[in-house]
Amino acid sequence: MKYVLLTTISLVVLGLIVGFIVHGLKKGASGFKIMLLGLNITLFGGIIAVDPNSNLGGIEYLIALSGLLISIIGLEKKD
Repeated sequence: MKYVLLTTISLVVLGLIVGFIVHGLKKGASGFKIMLLGLNITLFGGIIAVDPNSNLGGIEYLIALSGLLISIIGLEKKD
């Protein structure tokens, strides 16, 4: 039961991140803003990962990785 809940939470977080990316690209946000969003998400995930009291089962690493991917998407976007 624990792993089902963890998988569900991971998929919801990943879905929200993908939704933000798609919304940002459709809205016409500049690549610089998308890069800044990715850097903020990466820092947020990194801070959670370093915290010794966080017990999220790896979701913090997923957040940091998705922030890196968003930054790369923002870097490649042509304005």
